[in-house]
Amino acid sequence: MVDANGAAQLKRKREGAEAQRKKAKTGKSKPVANGTVTPSKKSSAALEQKSTPTPIVTPEVKSDRKDKSTPKNVQTNGTPPNPATGTPSSSQTKDKAQAKARKAAKQAAPAVKGSVEQNDETEDVASAKSEGATETQVLAAPKDKEPKRKGRQSDPWSISAPQGGWFLPQDPVFSPDEKYLLLGKLRALDVYAVDTSLLVRSLPLSSSSVALAYALSSTNRDLVYVASSAGNISLWNWTDGSKLGRWEFGSNAKHLVVVEQPSVARDLVFTHEEVKDKHIVSVHALYTGEEASKTEVKQILQNSRPITGMQVLLQGKLVVLSTANSMIVGKRQKRNKTALQEFEYTFREFEMSRRVTTFHAFVPMPDGNDKALAEVHDHLDLAVGDDEGAIHLFDDVITKFVAVERSLKEKSEKKVGLESLAPRRLHWHRSAVRSLKWSLDGNYLISGGDETVINIWQLATGEQQHLPHLTAAIESIAISPSGASYGVTLANNSVIVLSTSELSAKTNIVGIQTRRISAGKLHRLTDPHHTANYLEPVPMDVYPNNNNNHLIFVTPSTQPRHGGATRSEPYVQTFDIANQRPVARQALTRNNATDPNVGPDGRPIPEPSVNLLRISHDGAWLATVDEWIPPAADLTYIEEGVPEFNAEERILRREVYLKIWRRDEQNAQWILDARIDAPHFIEGLSAHARVFDLISNPSGDGFATVGEDRVVRIWKPKTRMVDGVVVRGADRMQGLVNWTLDRAVKLPNKLEVDEASEASQETIPRTSRLAFSVDGSVLAVGVSWASNDDPGVIHIIDTEDGSIRRSITEVDVTVLSGLTILGRHLIILGSAVVVWDMIMDRLVYSIPITIPGVRVATHSQMLRLAVNEEDGTFAVSTPRLVKKQPEDEKFTKIAAKVSVYSPNSSKPLWHCTIREAVVMGLVAAKSGRGFIALDSSSNIRTISPTVATLKLPSPPPESTLDPTAQAMEVVEEEEDEEEAEPRSTSDLQLAESEELLRTAENDKPVVRPEQLQQVFDSGPSHALPPIRDLFNAVVGLYGRKPRATAASAA
Repeated sequence: MVDANGAAQLKRKREGAEAQRKKAKTGKSKPVANGTVTPSKKSSAALEQKSTPTPIVTPEVKSDRKDKSTPKNVQTNGTPPNPATGTPSSSQTKDKAQAKARKAAKQAAPAVKGSVEQNDETEDVASAKSEGATETQVLAAPKDKEPKRKGRQSDPWSISAPQGGWFLPQDPVFSPDEKYLLLGKLRALDVYAVDTSLLVRSLPLSSSSVALAYALSSTNRDLVYVASSAGNISLWNWTDGSKLGRWEFGSNAKHLVVVEQPSVARDLVFTHEEVKDKHIVSVHALYTGEEASKTEVKQILQNSRPITGMQVLLQGKLVVLSTANSMIVGKRQKRNKTALQEFEYTFREFEMSRRVTTFHAFVPMPDGNDKALAEVHDHLDLAVGDDEGAIHLFDDVITKFVAVERSLKEKSEKKVGLESLAPRRLHWHRSAVRSLKWSLDGNYLISGGDETVINIWQLATGEQQHLPHLTAAIESIAISPSGASYGVTLANNSVIVLSTSELSAKTNIVGIQTRRISAGKLHRLTDPHHTANYLEPVPMDVYPNNNNNHLIFVTPSTQPRHGGATRSEPYVQTFDIANQRPVARQALTRNNATDPNVGPDGRPIPEPSVNLLRISHDGAWLATVDEWIPPAADLTYIEEGVPEFNAEERILRREVYLKIWRRDEQNAQWILDARIDAPHFIEGLSAHARVFDLISNPSGDGFATVGEDRVVRIWKPKTRMVDGVVVRGADRMQGLVNWTLDRAVKLPNKLEVDEASEASQETIPRTSRLAFSVDGSVLAVGVSWASNDDPGVIHIIDTEDGSIRRSITEVDVTVLSGLTILGRHLIILGSAVVVWDMIMDRLVYSIPITIPGVRVATHSQMLRLAVNEEDGTFAVSTPRLVKKQPEDEKFTKIAAKVSVYSPNSSKPLWHCTIREAVVMGLVAAKSGRGFIALDSSSNIRTISPTVATLKLPSPPPESTLDPTAQAMEVVEEEEDEEEAEPRSTSDLQLAESEELLRTAENDKPVVRPEQLQQVFDSGPSHALPPIRDLFNAVVGLYGRKPRATAASAA
């Protein structure tokens, strides 16, 4: 016991010393809001067991928060409030009228400086709160280290906190009053309002861990327990966002259930932990404050097989567990013993014939309040769903278990065989049952699966009720405390709340629905016969007409967690970065939302997938390229046993469409304006060719494409006219537009030593990339051939006549991932980051890129490139993959490194690492600075230059010169005029005009556009100064007094 306590204390000391060393190196400290040091209380009592969790933060929980379920400071715009954001006062107190100008200037300067320092300190406090840090002691920073702290904050670039993310695979949690819904994500626990579907509050976790499970307190519904991957459980007050405590477990809790301890108003926390291939179920009594020494733990089960589900009923009297192929039912032996260490359970396990996918247990309560009957007879009904779509109902399973055991033990004449455990079987689902719940009265059973249909079983009559077309597979179902609502989690990262009476949706909470990739899915990247299509970049772009706040990207229709196949992406979603929520979702191809999604053979019907997406420079047009290819199973009727022949038959039946969409601002959606079938065509096969790249013209309306046929096509709109008269539609003021092919440029097949010539046999490139210059006069085309021995080529095309002006062969583009033009420089991303000066026609620099464990052909699918013309920078994203052993196929850890470069220097201006994800999309902010990154966890981050502290324009001091000084100034001016040379008439007129303008300016202040631009041009929206500072800056410009001049004084 002494060693355990000593180790814990020593660990805390080491953590404090390490923090001090880091502060000494960086010169940055954590300021305290009130400037005082508040050390936490430490208990001197010895722990009874070594496995007892160690409380880290143990403040006393106030009792006045009990039975409060309404959060404070509820917002209505979808953006979580940030109480830590500082709003220092920017207005300065003016001196009296008799003060001199020099004294007023000296007093104004320190005041502005003090305002800046206050803002910096507030930002540090906000960042500490956003990380969820819970230090036991907060040390005040020495004053001599303040300059170092400021220097650290002067980083030229910064990355924002992640927005979005996928919800955890857990049932939604309703608040007791059913006004709020708690949904967990990897980095935070979010609280949403049921009536508005908007985010109310977010409880951030530590940046070094992710959330695994969460559960409401059984004694105080304002509190929630959250288990993280750091091996601890934290206690939060979700109504105000405060963190109340944390306990270290040393292992990760996969499941978390909280019940009330019998006869004591305390929480009992049941956890399932995985420790060295052992799965342990334990009960914890967690205490805070002065009672922290009473924290204890009791292990009740240890199993060698993984536990997939856990449910606790009747205040811990019954525990139901599930494994892959069996069910485990546990019952507490000593009913009258309420002490934790006296909890003893008898577990019974029975095997299932099929794999268990979900289950739910129900204990029918007797009529009235006769709880004595419930203590005598434990009636437990169990519903189990398997992977074949069947539901097995076990009625009174514990009683039947006991009867069978007693019959075998007593060897009586009346045998009770195992057939008494035979369940009732319900079968409607075609595939696995994913979620199963009993109604509160036990008369109904609600189930859901991959069919996007909620099925309600009426057990007494056997009747069924269906709610179809939920747009995605159903992953979990939760019943509200009153039974009036169903909380349904769908496989497209959305949660809906349905009314049980009308089965109508009253809440729709939608997250970012982009393609999700985990570390376990990245495998076989060294296999040359394996194609990792899921690593292709997510098509995305920035809508320029909304202050760069709307990001548009392609999403799949559904992404079940158990499905490993690559899903089609027929939808486009619009995400509002400023308000941190999606605002629109629209289908761009045919889909199966309201049509049958399964064929007669039981296989899912594939949908077309949008592979490319671009928005015009003015946001009026959207161009997409979607592709559909029949599955191999649909061509079995022409199967001849030759794989090459089967692949060719699929290519012959491929469908590729270029679609142009017009923006409808009134309805906030895209309307299809033109569809071009087979924009690229393979003549030899008479088949649709793939489109490798699609870009928009930055200087006008138009798009350019390049495909497998080695042809670059430029598409432009043309106003429709009949007999010289513009044809106008009924719903628009402008004329109708036809999209036509403006120019087609055929690329040479192979490049000889001196000139380009067609080879005898046509070859299909591996990939191609396009890039427009900022004025649209130059179009660069990079071609990567299928052979690794051919270095590829980059052609420079003149868009006026379509001629190839230059073919660059000095750069190796065997692996080509991205191609852009930044000013006079050509940026190539492949096996290296290459910057080529097109005017001087020479190499500026080259930075090699290596990805260990990945074959060269897959590099192009994992690298990202974006260029920003506003600040003359470009960003590159490269993956970081880690294996346990070099020969392993799967990766254990994934990360991404994002670097920002300037074309004039090979040293990166700034770089950062995104952990536990790879970047799936990287675009530049249009008409703004910075970049936007989308990772494989569906998180969006904004990378932007660091915004300097706003300096308010201070008006010049008032002139209070006495008459004697004014007279002296007039005499001096007259003497200067006499000594000056004679001026011409035009000079005199110009001087008079300037004098009139100066006199007019004295009537009211003149605010020039560049002055307002200096106030508002401070970077992206998420990095703007507080509203109060902006308001004071504008008022300072318009509210200043007229300037005093010598002429007016005279």
